[in-house]
Amino acid sequence: MKKILIFIMFLPLLCKAQQYNRDSLEQIVEKNMQLDSIKSSDEYLNQLYPAIMKSTTNALFRERLMADATIDILSMNSSEDPKPFVEKYLANSQTDSLRYKVNTCYAKFLKKYGPILPGKTAPDFSFTDSNGKTLHVSDLRGKTLLIDIWGTWCAPCIAEMPYIEKLQQRYASNNKIHIMSIACDKKIEKWKSFLTAHKTSWHQYIITPEGDKILDDIYHVYGIPRFIIIDKEGKIVSSDTLRPSEDEFDKYFNDITNK
Repeated sequence: MKKILIFIMFLPLLCKAQQYNRDSLEQIVEKNMQLDSIKSSDEYLNQLYPAIMKSTTNALFRERLMADATIDILSMNSSEDPKPFVEKYLANSQTDSLRYKVNTCYAKFLKKYGPILPGKTAPDFSFTDSNGKTLHVSDLRGKTLLIDIWGTWCAPCIAEMPYIEKLQQRYASNNKIHIMSIACDKKIEKWKSFLTAHKTSWHQYIITPEGDKILDDIYHVYGIPRFIIIDKEGKIVSSDTLRPSEDEFDKYFNDITNK
């Protein structure tokens, strides 16, 4: 949701004199949307299109504004299904060329990110423990997984470790919750040396070459740290969730584990 809210401040659109351009959206947003009050995708959606409808009396320009907004949402989202935004746009659009453009973008989105949307069975991948034993995500079925993708060279990843430690202590007695870190390091000895120097209480693994390819090609892990939550049935809750250091994380994760 945070990513969706950020985009709106930079989404280019506005109509001036009979000429469609993309200059002054921020002024329109400030006038027609109450961003501080938006706490969910539904609330955002309920405000977005009415705000666009107020931005111009030109019906075609309004459709173009809605199409641009919807396409920008598609381009900036990867862990939530933007289908409600697409459906809302289609319900308010009559222009075939714009509808085709939005539908084409959504089809590309589903092709790329469909396998890792919430509710989908998590694509399986492998990793090894410090003893060299190979495991798969599917081996942990029956547990809620919080997966931390990290690297020993990554300062932001290391900064998350105290927060992961607190989580582990909180859920240590719950055998249905598995808090785990999977390092993307290429050198196992460097990874082991780091863990020897920095003691941790939660589960530590290192990615296999095969698993690394799946993280790249299917999960699209282009940056770390990256946190993934998978439920006890092996279905994705979020393929790119909040970091444990974020204020909203504790309540968010607690709500998931209490379901």
